[in-house]
Amino acid sequence: MHLSLADFHPVADGETLDTDCFQRALDQLAQQGGGTLTVPAGRYRLGTLTLGSHLNLHLAAGATLLASQSVEDYQRCLAQSQAELSQHVLLYAVGQRNISISGKGVIDGDGEAWFAAEKDEQGYRQPRPQRPRIIVFEDCEQVTLREFTIVQAPMWTVHLVSCRHVHIEHLTIDNAMTMPNTDALDIDSCEAVFVSNCYLSAADDAICIKTTQKPAPLRRAARQIMISNCQLRSYSCAFKIGTETFDDVEDVTVSGCTIFDSNRAIGLLSRDGGSFRRLLFSNLTLACHLAPPCHWGKADALFVSVRARDPAIVPGVIEQLQFSNVSGVMEGAINLHSEVAGQIREVMLSNVQLRQVAAEGQGYYDVRPPCNPESPTGMGLDNAYKLDSQTGQAFGVAAYPHGLPGLYARGVENLQLHNVTIVRPQPLPTGWHSETVQILP
Repeated sequence: MHLSLADFHPVADGETLDTDCFQRALDQLAQQGGGTLTVPAGRYRLGTLTLGSHLNLHLAAGATLLASQSVEDYQRCLAQSQAELSQHVLLYAVGQRNISISGKGVIDGDGEAWFAAEKDEQGYRQPRPQRPRIIVFEDCEQVTLREFTIVQAPMWTVHLVSCRHVHIEHLTIDNAMTMPNTDALDIDSCEAVFVSNCYLSAADDAICIKTTQKPAPLRRAARQIMISNCQLRSYSCAFKIGTETFDDVEDVTVSGCTIFDSNRAIGLLSRDGGSFRRLLFSNLTLACHLAPPCHWGKADALFVSVRARDPAIVPGVIEQLQFSNVSGVMEGAINLHSEVAGQIREVMLSNVQLRQVAAEGQGYYDVRPPCNPESPTGMGLDNAYKLDSQTGQAFGVAAYPHGLPGLYARGVENLQLHNVTIVRPQPLPTGWHSETVQILP
């Protein structure tokens, strides 16, 4: 069945709420077993919408869905999952099957309305509480996101929770680089996920795989995830696994991607008990530059870290990890850091060619989170951005011993380096380690 939103007489002036009009159309499709709802050109201001099975929400060229600036407009249905303690969401589905969003239209999160106008001393624009995510699908199967664009998300942009058989292609997410914690794509406890030919840009992570703490029916491992031919941009980490990993992450392949204008290219952070295994990265180009201190990382090309968050939980191991055919520029280093020896193991780097360039503020590594000794399990400003009065740096940020190396490995078991070349300036800048590769027991 095909319906046009025009038949439900929306106002489409960009100011008047059209939520009820949209929901009536979606509910009619659900009652008749599904179909396509086409949204014609226009500007539609919306609060929360719930989507059903066998549904295609098609955004025609010129159609813009504008997220409401008011918390009250997101009370219709709260997500089971949370992000920064918020359960608010613009487009929501739970337990549905064969659900898609497509078209040449735009979803505008109106993010500026949710942040302070000025940055604090760490470059952080303080957010309003209860920011909404743009798309949250929970426990859904056969999910497709294709061709449309999302801009200015105020919170995590697309959050897929415990979904199976997900296809994302030709999706554009272009968030403001001044708004932190606006991850472009969060793949949370999902299985059989394919992401290709996308442009994903955010001040926070561009793609992040998680296995967050969530209600029991939604707790699963994340596995069988393929990312290919994407452009990734992030002031935090362009591609990240973690830090919230309460269950395992397995069988992830990332290939043919370009990472640019990013603080950290690849980040794998085990903290909460789940193990990572069989992770393959190949045919990548990257450019890493130092970002404001509120963002985790120090221009690391590759960052692998295992350390405890909760003293009662042993972090999972990271094993069977490969990086091959990687080329790029970095202002930081490759950093493989296991707080307890042997929790990172079976790591291979082959055909890696990087140029390490000089920049102001170099010489530090960053293992956030967690680091604040007064609140080891704390989140956000309480932990990740808490300053150590003795160093003036955030807890978890410290100087490399004896200066900045090209590759730093601590506590890594069975590390293999094959044709790894890191070109450094000559003579070495002040504060750089004399050895390119520094491997500690």
